[in-house]
Amino acid sequence: MYGSWEGSFQLLYEFKAEVELRCPGSIVEIGTQTKGTDVHFHRFFIAFKPCIEGFLNGCRPYISIDSTALNGKWNGHLAAVCALDGHNWMFPVAFGLIDSETEDNWTWFMTQLKKGIGEPPLLAVCTDAQKGLENAVKKVFPHVEQRECFRHLMDNFVKKFHGDIPNHMWPAAKAYRLEVFNYHMDKVLKQCPTVADYLRRYHNLMWMRCSYNTNIKCDYINNNLAECFNSWIKSIKDLPVVELADKIREKNHGVIL
Repeated sequence: MYGSWEGSFQLLYEFKAEVELRCPGSIVEIGTQTKGTDVHFHRFFIAFKPCIEGFLNGCRPYISIDSTALNGKWNGHLAAVCALDGHNWMFPVAFGLIDSETEDNWTWFMTQLKKGIGEPPLLAVCTDAQKGLENAVKKVFPHVEQRECFRHLMDNFVKKFHGDIPNHMWPAAKAYRLEVFNYHMDKVLKQCPTVADYLRRYHNLMWMRCSYNTNIKCDYINNNLAECFNSWIKSIKDLPVVELADKIREKNHGVIL
């Protein structure tokens, strides 16, 4: 029904040309690798112009970034950037295809995103515990408020620290007031002082509400928007790449309207 997988990669160039013709101002980039005399698909990025304008003019200065593994013939990852609109609904900003979650791929992806949204004076970026992505955000957007998903932090935390310690971490992360945060963290550090060094070394981004910039108007401590996007597209993750990109375009059209 969809043709060959090899042909699908080639059709991305026609998809790119059509998007740029029909939707001027969109950012569409295709990355390739040359091996000998052969040129291979490497990565892909797209941000439709209405999605860019919708984020800059109608969403909070907060974006969630993550990727999900594809389950078709090509075992790459679908990366996505989502924002939060005035109704607290997920607003897709950009997405792309990368062969793996390396720092180089994430840096390329974030660089393309910067072409679309620029450098907003106020912006929070939430990611999971993925060091390649965290480093890429620091390189491309060095002045943003960089947040880390607390659920992913705790997935790692409970492997090392046990007992009553995790029970105080959650209320510490959820606390709006600094004194409440300090109360729970004191409980943690009295039981295990090495927690402070662990957090500084491995989880040094913002994960506690009391440190968030209130002007951003988003107090999420978990990267829920990314999970919403992954659920939104889970039924089409096995499609060839150009069909996958076009199906997400169709779904974006419905969200924008």
